[in-house]
Amino acid sequence: MTIDSQQKRLQARLANRPKWQSIGLIYAREMRDQLRDRRTLFTIIVLPIMLYPVVGMLLMQMAQFTRAHTTSVCILGVEQVTASDDSTPWRSNTPPLLRRLDADAQPNPTTAPLGGNYEFLPDIAGEQKNLALFGYPSSALGEPDEVARQVTSWVRDGVFDCVLDVRAGIGQTNGSTTATAASDQTAGKLPGEPDTMNLDATDVGSVKVFFNIASDPSMVARGRIESVLNRWRGTWVRDRLHDAGVELSVLDPFQIQGIDIAPKRTRETAFWSKILPFIMLVWAMTGAFYPAIDLVAGEKERGTLETLLCSPALRSEIVWGKLGAVMSFSMLTAVLNAVSMLLTSVLVFQQMGIGPGGTSMGTPPLAPMLWLLVALVPLSALFSALALAVAAMARSSKEGQYYLMPLMMMTLPLVMLPMLPGMVLSVGTSLIPVTGMFLLVRSLIEGHFADALLHLPIVVMVTGLCLTTAMRWAQRQFETESVLFGDGDHWELGAWMRHLWQDRQRAATPTLALACGVIVLVGLFFGKLVITEIPQSMSGLSRLIFFPQIGLILAPTLLMATMMTTSLKSSLRINSVPWRLWPIIALLGFALHPLHVQLATWISTLYPLSPEAIAAMTPFANQLGSANWLGVLFLMAVVPAVCEELTFRGFIFGGLARNQSPLRAILVTAIMFGISHGVLQQSITATIVGLLLGWIALRTGSVLPGILIHLTLNGMSVSMERIADLNVPVINQLIYVGADGAQYLPLYSAMALIFTMTCLLSLYRRTQGTGSIHPLDRIADRVSGPQPVVDPAVTNPTI
Repeated sequence: MTIDSQQKRLQARLANRPKWQSIGLIYAREMRDQLRDRRTLFTIIVLPIMLYPVVGMLLMQMAQFTRAHTTSVCILGVEQVTASDDSTPWRSNTPPLLRRLDADAQPNPTTAPLGGNYEFLPDIAGEQKNLALFGYPSSALGEPDEVARQVTSWVRDGVFDCVLDVRAGIGQTNGSTTATAASDQTAGKLPGEPDTMNLDATDVGSVKVFFNIASDPSMVARGRIESVLNRWRGTWVRDRLHDAGVELSVLDPFQIQGIDIAPKRTRETAFWSKILPFIMLVWAMTGAFYPAIDLVAGEKERGTLETLLCSPALRSEIVWGKLGAVMSFSMLTAVLNAVSMLLTSVLVFQQMGIGPGGTSMGTPPLAPMLWLLVALVPLSALFSALALAVAAMARSSKEGQYYLMPLMMMTLPLVMLPMLPGMVLSVGTSLIPVTGMFLLVRSLIEGHFADALLHLPIVVMVTGLCLTTAMRWAQRQFETESVLFGDGDHWELGAWMRHLWQDRQRAATPTLALACGVIVLVGLFFGKLVITEIPQSMSGLSRLIFFPQIGLILAPTLLMATMMTTSLKSSLRINSVPWRLWPIIALLGFALHPLHVQLATWISTLYPLSPEAIAAMTPFANQLGSANWLGVLFLMAVVPAVCEELTFRGFIFGGLARNQSPLRAILVTAIMFGISHGVLQQSITATIVGLLLGWIALRTGSVLPGILIHLTLNGMSVSMERIADLNVPVINQLIYVGADGAQYLPLYSAMALIFTMTCLLSLYRRTQGTGSIHPLDRIADRVSGPQPVVDPAVTNPTI
């Protein structure tokens, strides 16, 4: 290469490099336009300032409705539980449940502000003070059927919130629980009662509470009555134990006293460290949506986007300028909402006495909360880039709102996941986007600096990778004319179906590929819900494998490939592979398996299986271990390899790889392939393996190598323990059976890594373009027709 050509390449590279001056001009333009929009100013500034004070005022006004309202209770057979003034005294040791109020007597507001004819004794009522009790003696009741209808009518119509029937459950003679003969003769039978009211001396009486589950006051009254009855029943138990000469300490041998050693400031910090990051992340996400829609889809509607794209500014400069504006509004929205919510909640909750442990929340520590601003920068940039990329696909602001809502629903679980109990910062949680940053900020706020510093590199790496990917996606959207200037015609289902049938091509389009993936994943989701039992026979195991693999994965793929394309072979990428590649592919499958096992072990360490999941999977593993080896090999290796590879690395990969999008094909198919596995640990492992299989499918231009490697990995996985049981000296030097099953020795795993890298390098070199057309390019020729002759080094797909 001459010096002149090198200078030209350098000048071209410098010319395509974004300039900060141009980015600043575009940023200032977008900020000026947005600040002139009254809707934006109201959403970003006015709404946060007004929203939380108004909500706080409403909470304080509604606090009066949270007080305990008085509930009315009717008691049948009050003579059974009320102290009598006649010659028959109440039991000497056990106090009665009720006492009668005189007609002109006023309830004592310090003990029981009751209304009506009766009240609970203060020692028994405890904190249940808002009860209005009305009683009827057994002699005042009518026939059983009439009483049953009357009670039902009272509770249903709200005359009484609940009815308490004590006629058959409480006795006064010799401490027994039998009802008196007089009460038996006059008691009416209510719904759910036994056929006779007479109880033997050894029977236990029942106190019935009639309530209406559809009525909240009735449920509240039921809870209050049962609380009082439980306390009174305890009095009866203690009384009888005392009469029998049993020490009462056996009922309560020791007291449990919880002592919180955390200082008050620490408790307040822990409370705010969970609330404020959640609020800021949610508002950072939502604050980026409206500006992103207006800066892209809104400009399409106003016709100003074409003017901006015709300017000398580079597409990357336009993306960076718009991203800066969206990010500014995202951060401003998050900060203003957090500050307004913080000031309002501190004042309002202090007045209402709400806080951790029933105490006031106090004021949050301001200095540690500054870590939120540090974390807000990358997360706002991530949300802004995603919103900008998605908004670029919309032709109008209304359509942009439809697109951004699924994005919000997919991102929201990552924001809510750290709020779950027991979620702490670890290596596993640090690898989760957004969640790891949330937990890192919480650790910094709570003062766990050593733990935060340990996991900081992982969080930064994951966040940086996600941000870079989102930025490249957004920039790619602005560089694609079909995305920015798609036709504005209304979509019609009939015309679209006719287009699919009349304009069929030899391979799937990206839209058909994505539709196939969605259909397969949705079918697997509902199909796995149907399967609730582990089969106990080989035939049942066969149905368990064939139903999802053939019925839910392969069948939709074959149907779409047959109906929507003109060539089943091309659409499934069943292309021949040079014979010199097959030995490398075969050796690669065996070399990958130790790495696959080690990867699964590491993932299980980062995200351990729950005991319930292990218990549910154990019968299935035992069934595989006891079944015929050839049958298990066919079901667990051959069938999944063929069905899954034809679907994911065949039809879906072929459609997504079109339009020179190999990276999109590899990533999307790997993610779909991982999601198709039901267990999280298996999904992560399958996604990583799917990336490698996608690269191999890209280099070879065929689905057949992936089938062989997939078959080898699954076959070795189900055969390892059987191979280890052979007790062959050579095998014993490679495989051992431990507590977690068959494992490879570390030395052999290290050797397998070297051998795998050698095979991959050899495969890369043997598929390198050397003047001949790459197999993937041959597929594109058959799909799109003759292509102009270009330099093979330029058309060679790389990743």
